[in-house]
Amino acid sequence: MNDSLDATMGQRIRKHRELAGLSLREVAKAARISPAFLSDVELGRRFPTNEKLARIAQKIRASADDLKKHDHRSALADLKRLAEGSPGLGSAIRTLVHQVQAGSLTPEQLAVKLRKAGDTK
Repeated sequence: MNDSLDATMGQRIRKHRELAGLSLREVAKAARISPAFLSDVELGRRFPTNEKLARIAQKIRASADDLKKHDHRSALADLKRLAEGSPGLGSAIRTLVHQVQAGSLTPEQLAVKLRKAGDTK
């Protein structure tokens, strides 16, 4: 499976489901959710509770914790709040976004830089 950093939780659920050879209806039934809800999860329009995610993960033979790592909603909200509270941080974030958009910095390179910065503390 492609472990791309930009894969969303929904995309990963769908990929695991397809690799397991399971239909959307089969997974939804096992997880006790509607097929429409699971479809919305896979498309990133809705997000399951921890309990529903655990049932989905069990059926598709994936780790719920691994799937949660690809739910970036709270991280983005936190980052926005931090940027709004600090003009310097907001400027730094905009610079990083521009570098990624321009192709001069890949998401993977950014992740490495952030890990290295965290290791110096």
